[in-house]
Amino acid sequence: MKFFVIALSVSVLAGCATPARVDQMAVGGPAGQSRPMPEALKTNIAVRDVTGGKETNPMWVSNVSSSDFERALETSLRNGGLLAANRQSGRYLLTAHMEKLEQPLMGFSMTVTATVRYVLHERATGKAVYEQSLSTPYTAGATDAFLGAERLKLANEGAIRNSIGKLMEEVQRLDVTAVSLR
Repeated sequence: MKFFVIALSVSVLAGCATPARVDQMAVGGPAGQSRPMPEALKTNIAVRDVTGGKETNPMWVSNVSSSDFERALETSLRNGGLLAANRQSGRYLLTAHMEKLEQPLMGFSMTVTATVRYVLHERATGKAVYEQSLSTPYTAGATDAFLGAERLKLANEGAIRNSIGKLMEEVQRLDVTAVSLR
């Protein structure tokens, strides 16, 4: 009986795990970009495939599913003026594979690090114009959320948002005209 009371108390304090929210993983519009996106990329990137995510088990820990990550990535590309009208159009295809989502088991401050491999191919030639694994951390503290499960979800969302933001920064620096002329 004593064990049952302790287990029940821990589960009430921890809360149920909920999945990361797409709107909290997406990066905002072009206003925050320091320089303009390459003209050749504007409305020319189609998301081809997003893999490596995990569904959230409400009895365990918050995770990021591949489908939610894909929606956040598409929303971010749309906000940045890069997303093609549909998957069949667009000069470039983007794939993203979540290699790792490093999460703490518990803590007052929870730092999650997302490692995502992004590859941007030119559709016509199949040549990779960008290929990189990005590791991006995000820390959610005790002041961000009382419940540990909520802090972990916030840290997951922030790590993915930072990853997509880093990708957008990297894409901003691409010289796709030099790649296309080879």
